[in-house]
Amino acid sequence: MTVDLALRGGTLRAPALGSTLLRCALYLGPLSVAVAAARPLSRVAWPVPIGTLLLGWSVAHAVAGVGALVARRSGRGPAARLVALAFAAAAAVWVAVVGVAPAGLVGPGRLPAVAVGLCGLLSLGTVTAALVTRTEAAVVRWSLPCWLLAAVSIAGTVGDTLAQRVPVTLLLPIVVGIAAARAFRPAFGASPVGRLRPGDLRHGAVRLLLGAAQATCVALLWRAGPPTATSPAVLPLLAAGPVLEALIGWHRRQVDAGLDAAESDEEFRTHLGGVTVVTVAALVPPLAAGIAVAVAAYRLPVGTAGVLEFAGGILLSGVLAITLLLGWRGRTGVATLLAAAPPAAALAVPLVPALPPDPLPTVVVILAATHLAGLLLVARTAADPRRMS
Repeated sequence: MTVDLALRGGTLRAPALGSTLLRCALYLGPLSVAVAAARPLSRVAWPVPIGTLLLGWSVAHAVAGVGALVARRSGRGPAARLVALAFAAAAAVWVAVVGVAPAGLVGPGRLPAVAVGLCGLLSLGTVTAALVTRTEAAVVRWSLPCWLLAAVSIAGTVGDTLAQRVPVTLLLPIVVGIAAARAFRPAFGASPVGRLRPGDLRHGAVRLLLGAAQATCVALLWRAGPPTATSPAVLPLLAAGPVLEALIGWHRRQVDAGLDAAESDEEFRTHLGGVTVVTVAALVPPLAAGIAVAVAAYRLPVGTAGVLEFAGGILLSGVLAITLLLGWRGRTGVATLLAAAPPAAALAVPLVPALPPDPLPTVVVILAATHLAGLLLVARTAADPRRMS
């Protein structure tokens, strides 16, 4: 039985690897947009990028789940139209919020804040539409100009005079629009989305909260450290992207293989137990590495903040992996509560006088505790054969 299950899972390895790499390449689109927009981002207040991330990531999470259901029932066209409508509504909300927000929250001008938010939302909407309509490969090709602009922006930062002459800020909305036009192509001329079912709305609402909680965790780590220590946290998050995709994809394939090949409930539970052990074991290294790096930070003569930020990024990558895995296993509510725990704990820290006033070490400790609690939840959920989404 074990050999049969292994063979079933093995037949999916090559396509699954290609799919994982493709999704990682797709996620490089918004990242390259953020890199290319370094100059416009420096002209707005810090709530602008955080607000864009919070709104865009939340909507993307919600509409990706509901859009996948619509795509299975009605096809790619209505699903793409649903994504377009959702992000159009998000864009309207963003413009309204920036229009009424105090000047100190948006920066010296409202127009740059509006432009930054709309560009970020359009980039996240492009990724969401590609995932829902399964056009990742085509959208990645059409996103290559975004990658090129990001490379030009980096070259200009390090002193390349030729790159400095390229009008990156002017070209960025154009290349983002080109990729978005390809992603939303199935929406043009498609039939209306139709009335969503109550279950769809509930599913989308819970995923919206999960996305908001995850984005808040990222914002928490970013704001906890000084500006000079922000970049180290990005490195483990970038490295975690392919690993997260591979781990969650492997877990899903193994569970599906067990459902297909198991001849009895007992055989499926045995197979699921092995999958659970491997899954939990794969989530332990980020916890151990994050704690080790955090401890090592206090043994260094200088650069403690940057090293702590790096440790926080490692721990945050594990928390994101755990919440995504719990969401796929049908524990979206639990995943949302787990992702919301670090921001909630950070808000409660000032009420405890015994804790240190420096926020960054406290946030790192909170993320480590959240990661540990998440491991216990994954072990309990992954081994439960009733928890299937």
